[in-house]
Amino acid sequence: MTIPPQTTLTTECVVVEDLCERLKGMRRKEISTHYRIPDYLAPEWQALLVEEAARDDSELPNPDEEITQINEQWRVKICDWCYQVVDHFDYNREVVTVAMSYLDRYIAKRTVNRRIFQLVAMTALYLATKLFERNSLHLPSLVGISRGYFLAEHIVAMEDSMLQALSWHVHPSTPRAFCWEMMRLVSPELTPRIRHDIGNLAIFLTELSVCDYYFVTRKFFSCTSNDHLSCHLFYHCLTLTFNETGKNSSIAIASIMNAIELMGPKKIEPKYKVHFLHNIVRIGLDIADDDEIIECYERLREMYIEGGYTPTSEDDVDVDVQPPDTANTNKRKRDGGDTIVSA
Repeated sequence: MTIPPQTTLTTECVVVEDLCERLKGMRRKEISTHYRIPDYLAPEWQALLVEEAARDDSELPNPDEEITQINEQWRVKICDWCYQVVDHFDYNREVVTVAMSYLDRYIAKRTVNRRIFQLVAMTALYLATKLFERNSLHLPSLVGISRGYFLAEHIVAMEDSMLQALSWHVHPSTPRAFCWEMMRLVSPELTPRIRHDIGNLAIFLTELSVCDYYFVTRKFFSCTSNDHLSCHLFYHCLTLTFNETGKNSSIAIASIMNAIELMGPKKIEPKYKVHFLHNIVRIGLDIADDDEIIECYERLREMYIEGGYTPTSEDDVDVDVQPPDTANTNKRKRDGGDTIVSA
């Protein structure tokens, strides 16, 4: 039976409208105060956390271990370790993105030492697999991974602390989720194989962003030294003053833009990138300002080149990218997920 043209057009309109509503819903979640993450590595922020912890001894790390200021390298190593564990157990790599969201938001509200930082990372990954994988990590497996550095009761206690700190907001809108939806805005004139390759490469680029602290930070609201706010109250006030942009959606747009370009003009004409961006605007999405998308685009491009990943612009073979960690995953042994890293 032949479908009348008007029926086809109506169906397409319904699909676009549904897509638009889903993206807007994801966007609302992304910019909500619950999922915003401040520049928690900034000295001013860390000083506030220490001051707040001093007023509440229960928030302080174990006094037997010296408090060392956390840094970007700690986060890079722990993110890479999460990817190793996820690959070892054959989980979806988006679980790492979710776990790092938990870690970043928790650490933004707590002062931690090296030991607690590792415990937070393990617990975040454990919680993410419980919520997003059919077969989650088992506590004995985690204890084994840590080689007894942490016990099951440590992880259970941290899980409770984490859920309370996150106010049970445990379903972030990830770059990969945005990318999955936005791929529907890529021109249907392209062959299914080309669209598949664009999607694979775009997802690869979103994974590259997960370990880079640059993609975590927001504009920092400075507080004068005369202000004596509770750290939690200050966190709430700060998040209300952030700019109305959202990096996860911007990462997704930038990843698809880069993927189209990296496929090369022989495979994909430049007009299809313009077509994609036009569709973003056409359906009325207030995703992010141009500057942020451009910054994400340039950062991802730089990471792709510096990582030594082979551009596909000059070949006609199918795109087959290796999953990233922070270096080259293909150089890592499969048993690398058996032990916790030393941050």
